[in-house]
Amino acid sequence: MKKNRLIMTGIGIIIAASCVFSGCAKKKGIVRLEKGDITENSVVMKIGNTGVKYSEVRNYCYLLKNQYEGKFGEQLWNYKLGDKATVGDEAKQEIVNMITQLKVIKETAEDEGVSLSNEEKDEAVQDAEELMAKASEEDKKNYFLSVQSLAGLYEENILANKMFYVATDEADTDISDDEAKQISIQYIEVITNGKDQNGTVINMDSATKTKALKRAEKIRKEALKAEDFQVFAEDNSDCAETQLICGRDTDKLDKKVVDAAFNLKKGDISSVIEGDSGYYIVYCVNDYDEDSTYARKEEIIEERQTSMFKDKYAEWLDGDKVSISSKFWNEFEI
Repeated sequence: MKKNRLIMTGIGIIIAASCVFSGCAKKKGIVRLEKGDITENSVVMKIGNTGVKYSEVRNYCYLLKNQYEGKFGEQLWNYKLGDKATVGDEAKQEIVNMITQLKVIKETAEDEGVSLSNEEKDEAVQDAEELMAKASEEDKKNYFLSVQSLAGLYEENILANKMFYVATDEADTDISDDEAKQISIQYIEVITNGKDQNGTVINMDSATKTKALKRAEKIRKEALKAEDFQVFAEDNSDCAETQLICGRDTDKLDKKVVDAAFNLKKGDISSVIEGDSGYYIVYCVNDYDEDSTYARKEEIIEERQTSMFKDKYAEWLDGDKVSISSKFWNEFEI
């Protein structure tokens, strides 16, 4: 199933639409970066011989502002991620990454004859009009917003999404039920090494582990008689988590526990299983969760497509030098 996506790298800041069209310098003649004062029409980035104007970058900044400040406040960008870097610093780099990707993808689409339909262009205009209607007059001025620029922004994002599927058309989408199979389980853990649900650190020696095993065996006998395993698990497990839908590749439980769980049939209760962090008793709620298995197939297909697209993008980018005006970078802010 195809779905809209954003072409992104870096810290993965999610932007509602992630590309800008207005003011892009065409690949004619020599494109030079701005060395003087930065204005709306200054070329502040160069990808290959494609120039990107300051107004485009400000469009990106508005999208970030629009997406996040309502949830996290205006001080979000000053939040420290380390000794020096802030969220704003990372966001600036992310914007540069996205602009680079989308310009390279657009150029490749033109070379391969991939373009938007009139319906897709109309959709971009409608989205732009909706966003403009919400923007304040101050933001329109500060971020150089217009229906034309924002429509171009949406167009490039739609085109990038289209190119993703063109580039990954040959990805293997044949996923077996066994590879994607998901089961639903409930479980009890007697912790021997780790933290319990109260945050207490447990690190048992061999003698204490023997007592823990006896406790686990006693709990299992009682679990066999319990009317509701889930309620019983919540009352007797050292771990706060007592249920899980998982595949064989999950990292939420020890491999020994997962392997044993996959050998159970619906309604079965396992013997006591020794894992790396404790002893487990597992109840199989469903030995084949159809909906979750289907969802996992979709995830595997997307993982394969994403891997293939990254390889294709690396080929497209090869040879395209990315340059940024140093004066712009010093002044650049969200």
